[in-house]
Amino acid sequence: MRRSLVFWQLSLLSLPSAALLPRWHYTEEAATAGHKTKLWIWKKPCTWFDTCAQPQQSDHWSSEQDPNVQKSHPNDGKSFASTIQANSSDQANDIPDYVLEFAPLVHLHSGEKFWPCDIAEHLNHVTPYLNYTPMAATSISLNLTNLDKLNKHTHGRFVYLTSNDNVEERPDWLEGEKNIPDDPEEFHKFAHDNRNQQPLRANGAEEIHGGRSDAPAVLVVVNKGHGVVDAFWFFFYSYNLGNLVFNVRFGDHVGDWEHCLVRFIDGKPKYVFVSEHYFGQAYTYSAVEKLGKRPVIYSAIGTHAMYATPGAHPYVLPLGLLHDQTDRGPLWDPTLNSLTYTYDHNSDVLLASNVTPTAPIEWFYFNGHWGDKFYPIDDDRQYQFAGQYHYVSGPLGPRFKHLGREKVCQGRTSDPCVIHYWLPPERIRVAKGSGEGEDWREDETDPPGLPDT
Repeated sequence: MRRSLVFWQLSLLSLPSAALLPRWHYTEEAATAGHKTKLWIWKKPCTWFDTCAQPQQSDHWSSEQDPNVQKSHPNDGKSFASTIQANSSDQANDIPDYVLEFAPLVHLHSGEKFWPCDIAEHLNHVTPYLNYTPMAATSISLNLTNLDKLNKHTHGRFVYLTSNDNVEERPDWLEGEKNIPDDPEEFHKFAHDNRNQQPLRANGAEEIHGGRSDAPAVLVVVNKGHGVVDAFWFFFYSYNLGNLVFNVRFGDHVGDWEHCLVRFIDGKPKYVFVSEHYFGQAYTYSAVEKLGKRPVIYSAIGTHAMYATPGAHPYVLPLGLLHDQTDRGPLWDPTLNSLTYTYDHNSDVLLASNVTPTAPIEWFYFNGHWGDKFYPIDDDRQYQFAGQYHYVSGPLGPRFKHLGREKVCQGRTSDPCVIHYWLPPERIRVAKGSGEGEDWREDETDPPGLPDT
């Protein structure tokens, strides 16, 4: 046995370097080897034991980068408009047509109570708090062009955009009912009457499938070199309604950022990632449901976690089993109303894209939370059981969603990233906690240049 191992080791060492695949060199045949078999003897057991997917290899696309070089950060307390201009070029903010051509469509739940919301309007109904104390010295009226100024206080780390209303009274702005996507056919009339608000359609794109929401989605396109382009689509809700355990609700929070990612290699869609609470799932583009060329994803009622299929999606918290629920409710087409950007993940520079060149960028650099800090236990609205709380803290923004990730999945580079090659039956996922609070932030997934706190 030992001789056999030595023989194979020597054989591998004797391979010429050209025989090794270069980093970020993908082929469909290599990526899906062993997963296209139609033999029941292989396919059925892997379905039972959830081995029909394989971890994505760890690819380091920038072997020449010196990790010891300190990168400059545009948000250092000064106005960074000059920094943005200095880093911009004729093509740095261009969004390729294929990003819009293969943009996702989102089925919201038919029974949803908390619909997509406009981040600009959200700011009209919150007050910045430093932990639990209102920032009375803040005299500015918050908007998308000055939100980053809150970073002057503890670098923004402990700033919470706290609701001006009692959330249990369910004010209209929290529910966002006016932002339910309209009927797609109604959009044609809207477009005719509002010619300056045409949808973000790629050249030669297919007919519109979904409806328009008055709440803009956020598109962040990251060109990672070697032919790899990541298109992050972010969706904002002013409120996250947690799930029930034994008819008791856990995990509510103000502010909710969800996202999906379509990864392109050499201009072709290869992978789709959907965020789900503290985790998410990744699929090959060929595996997911599509309308025409466009991936179809599903937003769970209340929590807005994203899935690739309709139905029940169980996951486990320390206190018991929960279910997210998705269905074919209103179909949202985010290309019809979006703020679009390009982002350099090495220099941490965001640019308004050529598609929406006047889109504000300052809000992106806000380091704090988009909702209330979890309510103290002496607050009448709060309760806890088995370490889980009814109300948890609001989330951080898109800049903290590991935009520079190497693998398709959101977590640390060292974490496994499983790619599904077809839509598997649902299995139970194990979650870290009941909401997206402070404990989500980690050094490895933070953007570059973030000040230490």
